[in-house]
Amino acid sequence: MKRFIIPVLGCAVLASCTDKAPEYTVLSGKVSNYDFEKIILVGDGFEKEIMLNADKSFIDTLMLAHDGGYTLARTDIYLQKGKDLNVDMDFKNPQENKFSGSLAPENNYLLSKVKLSQEVLGKDKTDFYKLEEADFIAKVNEYSTKQKELLNKTNFNVKGFKALEEKTIAYEADFLLNRYENYHSYFAQKEGFKVSENFPKLNTTDLDNAEDFRFSRTYRSLVNELFQKNNDNAYNEQFGQEYDKEKYLGIILTNFKKIKSDNVRNAIAKRFLEHYISPESPLTEKVYQELMANVTDKTLKGKFTESYNKVKALAKGNPSPTFNFENHKGGKTALADLKGKLVYIDVWATWCGPCLQEIPHLKEVEKKYHGKNIEFVSISVDDKRDYDKWKNFVTERELVGTQLFADNAWETPFVKDYVITGIPHFILLDTQGNIISADAPRPSDPKLIELLTESGI
Repeated sequence: MKRFIIPVLGCAVLASCTDKAPEYTVLSGKVSNYDFEKIILVGDGFEKEIMLNADKSFIDTLMLAHDGGYTLARTDIYLQKGKDLNVDMDFKNPQENKFSGSLAPENNYLLSKVKLSQEVLGKDKTDFYKLEEADFIAKVNEYSTKQKELLNKTNFNVKGFKALEEKTIAYEADFLLNRYENYHSYFAQKEGFKVSENFPKLNTTDLDNAEDFRFSRTYRSLVNELFQKNNDNAYNEQFGQEYDKEKYLGIILTNFKKIKSDNVRNAIAKRFLEHYISPESPLTEKVYQELMANVTDKTLKGKFTESYNKVKALAKGNPSPTFNFENHKGGKTALADLKGKLVYIDVWATWCGPCLQEIPHLKEVEKKYHGKNIEFVSISVDDKRDYDKWKNFVTERELVGTQLFADNAWETPFVKDYVITGIPHFILLDTQGNIISADAPRPSDPKLIELLTESGI
């Protein structure tokens, strides 16, 4: 038997010597001023939850698909396959972060850029965007000049990092310039403000650069904003100002399918097309088929398919997903407890501005149908740490109806089963707990009264 063992071992040793070892990235550190049990690392096509130890320290061995720019909690970092980074992070004061490890030079530089932005543009960008046009342009130019000075005096360990950063500095200038018209109009309270003919034109014309998209969060943001801006301009040129959802989707799909870089196309799909897979949308089937044909990320396709299957289950007449949540008045309330009544559900949160804007309208609708065979249920998706805030908010605002607290915020099965990606979200159920509308009109929309009348109330 021994004569046969030796050659087998030899092959195993040979294979281990010739195969290239995986390039793992070790990310470690400690977080202060942070109340959660985990932090989230995100990048281009990447997202991972990293659990924290009791002392808020962490260590994770990552198998990255690519080198590039990532965001850890609120901190932008650079990661490279086969390298290590240690982060001493202050969540509330990220400018106090400290880096060590083989990627320290690159990440200390990124931290210096954050500090430079605060020094030149201000920590709160409100005053920056209030600047008059000439002063704003001068400030952007000053910022770019100082960024280049910082870049040129810094030594890096990663080959090619400096060249990518040179491009990022240009993207950051375009990012600020692109936002000026809308942001100045808002912060300076100049409705309808338009920049002058002499306002600088953007230098960024390539919105399809796979490497830059992986490297720079600013470039990713700029691509998203310019993609939407180009869609808006194309729609207005073809159809004018009156909005038609199906025609606008046609513009998005046309531009989406022109993108050659897989990672850019995947990101655009998630940002601009995912929400079209929604209850009662006549465009769901078309969007889903286009996503399956054009998206290359298997994980993303799986998420789209999961949403698609859930949406199909939310057709009118189907049984509603159920809930059993804590009631503000005490105890718990389940959907089954409300059988025999129409149920109008508002999914909301105390931090959501549009949700709060609907509250006065909801109170009016509740008043109109007081004593009728309908139950108004508000389900908060506030995080558990904001439980007391929710309790006090309901009391102080004198919210009526059935006030419930979802047991796991956005991860609550009821919320996920209804494919809710934005709030406020409204749902109408019949007296048997079956779906009348999985995406019902808001209280401020006159169509709600029409729907309630049609439903026999």
